[in-house]
Amino acid sequence: MSPRTLNPLFALLFLGSLVLAGCGSSPGPDRTETQTDASTTLMQAAAEGEQGRVASLVAEGGQVNAMGPKGTPLYQAVDSGHEETVWFLLREGADPDRGLEGGITPLMAAAAAGHGRIMEMLIRAGADVNARSDAGETALTYAVLNSQLVATNQLLRAGAEVDTVNEKGESLLMRAVARNDLLLTGVVLDAGADVDYEAPDGRTAMDVARANGNPDLVMLLSNAGGD
Repeated sequence: MSPRTLNPLFALLFLGSLVLAGCGSSPGPDRTETQTDASTTLMQAAAEGEQGRVASLVAEGGQVNAMGPKGTPLYQAVDSGHEETVWFLLREGADPDRGLEGGITPLMAAAAAGHGRIMEMLIRAGADVNARSDAGETALTYAVLNSQLVATNQLLRAGAEVDTVNEKGESLLMRAVARNDLLLTGVVLDAGADVDYEAPDGRTAMDVARANGNPDLVMLLSNAGGD
């Protein structure tokens, strides 16, 4: 990521990180992936967006990829919406896909909250757009099920798969329909979702719409070829 694409604050942080990287007296970031039972000082600073403190702790050898009860430093910065801290941690080697126990990634947290700029940083840093949590959730499902229209479109443009299925065998389309979300159901359909997909119990998205008594969704699914 070139500093020319960043705003002045980000450019200033970029220069600051170069200065820190050039300090021979400091050990630099520790990128070891460890699990801790309690939050580290770096995690707490990242969660609060205390950028100066984060930079100092990283320069002193703070573990940027350690995972505590509330996730990695990067995950906590993402979840709190601290853009500058997210950018700094990514530059210092934070794994963009390592977040919270259960396979929940920083991108999923950003998508759920609609943090578009942070999502862009993570994607540019190599985050897996189609990573799945242990429950079968993806960043796209988090965006759709939290009514984040902009984030949904952003992920689809980045190559997010639309025909995902959760641990219960329910498709993303079925779940959008179950929420009576006409707008995002339309977006998911336009992205190519399988309107005829059947869950293990035989239900389709159309069955869900009819059970909810939502004529608008029934018509939308019918126009998309649903029975």
